[in-house]
Amino acid sequence: MDPRNIFSLTHQSDIDGVGSAALIKMRYGIPAKNMFFADYSPENVIRSKQEITKAAKDGAVLIIADLGLNEATKQPMLELINNIKNKDGSVYWFDHHMWSDSWIKDVASKCDAAIVNENAEYCATEIVRNELSLNSAFCMRFAQIVHYSDFNLRPKNNAYMKMIIEYATCITSYSQITDYQRRNNKLRHVAEVISTGRLSDSIIRSDAAEFDKVNKTRIKELVSKRLIVLDNVAVGFQKRVNSTLAGSEIIKQSGKDIAVYINTDDLHGHIRTKKADCVKLANYLGGGGHPHAAGFTLKKKYDFSKESERRKFATLIDRKAKELC
Repeated sequence: MDPRNIFSLTHQSDIDGVGSAALIKMRYGIPAKNMFFADYSPENVIRSKQEITKAAKDGAVLIIADLGLNEATKQPMLELINNIKNKDGSVYWFDHHMWSDSWIKDVASKCDAAIVNENAEYCATEIVRNELSLNSAFCMRFAQIVHYSDFNLRPKNNAYMKMIIEYATCITSYSQITDYQRRNNKLRHVAEVISTGRLSDSIIRSDAAEFDKVNKTRIKELVSKRLIVLDNVAVGFQKRVNSTLAGSEIIKQSGKDIAVYINTDDLHGHIRTKKADCVKLANYLGGGGHPHAAGFTLKKKYDFSKESERRKFATLIDRKAKELC
């Protein structure tokens, strides 16, 4: 296969998506410009669809990883698959999030191979590593770090924990970049570094350290001024911070097992737990994920600048958590 005609499309918001891209690049040597990153917004998926379709030649290979579906992204993703297939290309999809039967029938079945749906054992990076037969000591170690990060587990290895925080902070900062190309280039750099067998470099470390200061300040404000603790959950409201670190601090400060963090900029919610299974709660809110780490995007436009709106929403979450978790 010509590496110049192989493309990846992975999740932009965490190390599982970026790590999946890194392993694809490591295996096939694809150029950095062929790695694309998106979240669950239709705008980002449509832009990625346009860029990949424009660059792909006859016989192209597209590997999608760590991206599930929602009703807003289903159609553009299906169009992307059809665009590649209509040029005698191949599409492979490796995901570990929950898929509905209709998504499997309508979308996954159109791929040449698809490993999708809820997987409690493996994150997307681990699936990619296994499917691409990347069995070096580095790949095994890296995939283990990503597993801890993606499943919201705390490793005993301090070096692993340091890397999890470094990835979390730098990728969170990059995901906030509104310019599509600049955001992709930042994420491509992380994937490129990892693809060479290194966990990090000076740029990643510097960017992580810079955002870490902002992140800590915002989380401190969250728990001191914008945290509502109820019977079953603690819900925090703040503009963009790292969701995993925010969730951990909410649990620590509130003493509750279920932490919900609401990004007040884009109304994306994140649920983190230590014991409870939060998937049904995320499903109720229109999202999904894993037992201890899930997410959703609010469709209703709340005005969380008002304390009354924050408390109203937190009360709803508390009631549903008691019922569903």
